[in-house]
Amino acid sequence: MSVRLYVGNLPPRLCFPELEDLFLPFGTLVSAELITDPTTGRSRGFGFVELESPDAARTAITTLNGSVVDGQTLTVNEAGAGRDAAASARRNADRPAFARPSGDRPPPSAGPPRSFGGGGSGVRLFVGNLPYNASTSDLEKVFSQAGKVTSVSIVNDRATGQSKGFAFIDMGSKEEATAAIQKFDGREALGRILKVNEARPPERHDGPRPFGGGGGRRPMGR
Repeated sequence: MSVRLYVGNLPPRLCFPELEDLFLPFGTLVSAELITDPTTGRSRGFGFVELESPDAARTAITTLNGSVVDGQTLTVNEAGAGRDAAASARRNADRPAFARPSGDRPPPSAGPPRSFGGGGSGVRLFVGNLPYNASTSDLEKVFSQAGKVTSVSIVNDRATGQSKGFAFIDMGSKEEATAAIQKFDGREALGRILKVNEARPPERHDGPRPFGGGGGRRPMGR
């Protein structure tokens, strides 16, 4: 039986594919939803993820609740299990998310580079299966072999400060990000076989949304 999780206090710039990436290591995703402002399209800082098995959900809660992503301490619990989750769900009950067709995520080349603070532009990568002792300087040194690294954000446990084994890395350009994926995805670095892919920005929908729009939702194929 699948379990629906509430994910709160998300970083403002975290996009829909990154929400998926946070939970993919724990098991099969049934659906994922990032709640956004219907006017601006910006994240409202929380979302919902449904995992196929209770074991996967429990592991995700244990691992991610209280972890730090881009300086934000995440809240992860069963949807409706906590006061904040229930209140957020009630506030957004009248703003159902539009349904995104199931299927694989578009390839990295299908979307534009993501813009970052300071007027620059670049592409953010998800990097998984990292050794727990890897530091930001270690990652910067490794990924600088593929191009300019503009920032590194290792996801840490709030209580212990211990790495959760994955990170987000911003590369200076689309070409450098592509080179990093080709060089390191499925390859050994820092003593582990890394998982590296592009955390793409949310898709832009210029036409009317069928339900009035409240977020980004992607049902997963079973």
